[in-house]
Amino acid sequence: MNAFVTEIGKKLAERWVALLVLPGLLFTATAAAAALLGHRRWADLEMLGRRLGQLVPPDAGASGDLSRTVLLLLVLLVASVGSGLLANALATPVEHALAGRWPAPLRRPARACTRRRRAAWMRANQEWERARDAGERDRLAELAERRNRIALIEPINATWIGDRLDAPTLRVHQEYGVDLTFLWPRLWLLLPESSRTPLTVGRRQLDDAATLGGWALLYLALGAVWWPSAVIGAVLGLISWRRCRSAADVYAGLVEAAVDVHLEDLVDRFTDDQGVRPARPQWGQQITERFRKGI
Repeated sequence: MNAFVTEIGKKLAERWVALLVLPGLLFTATAAAAALLGHRRWADLEMLGRRLGQLVPPDAGASGDLSRTVLLLLVLLVASVGSGLLANALATPVEHALAGRWPAPLRRPARACTRRRRAAWMRANQEWERARDAGERDRLAELAERRNRIALIEPINATWIGDRLDAPTLRVHQEYGVDLTFLWPRLWLLLPESSRTPLTVGRRQLDDAATLGGWALLYLALGAVWWPSAVIGAVLGLISWRRCRSAADVYAGLVEAAVDVHLEDLVDRFTDDQGVRPARPQWGQQITERFRKGI
């Protein structure tokens, strides 16, 4: 047991260093360079080295002025951890923004984006339906792929990521008649470790991609002092968006797959006393009502 706890602590420490300290050190160093250089002398490395030398004298150990060096290192560590925590805090707003869950002042453009995406999806779906009705089976796969690139479901969000994350809830309800919001906590308790691990990893990848977006916002803000930082922030923002798309696709697919594979196990737990299981549309509604508990 002690070995297990030690191993868990070691993994948490490694993740803490990887996600907070190291990126925080890089950002803190960039912020220090930005404060010392500014816009006008943004690439003056000679001046940067000279000013850094003034902060930490090369003979600090020989002169006995260790306290200043230790203090600077402590400030650097605190600033690194603080910036890491801030980037993590910004991960949730970044995920909401990428998922199209925009604040009230942006509701109008969000609705406009949703309408435009829905219109494009409807055109693609109508073309697929015409090909299906006409018996053009050789085109169905291509037309379905074109439609699904817009969204797997009729768009209800301003962005592809938002619709991809919402797709399991709608598709599971259409297929089984159950509300995934109330179903998922119960299903999670029944999932074996072989199913939980990919889901946990998939969710972590989505969180890490959103955290990268938090770092992008910090670098963009630092661009007000040193413009190359804004370029770094823009590149990180693009990478975050691409990773969020990929992670959202994987995670949503895993959630839906977990329901498809293990829903029967959950239903077996909630059959009646006689062991009678109603037809799928009926038990879907019944099990949802049971999980809602009147809500």
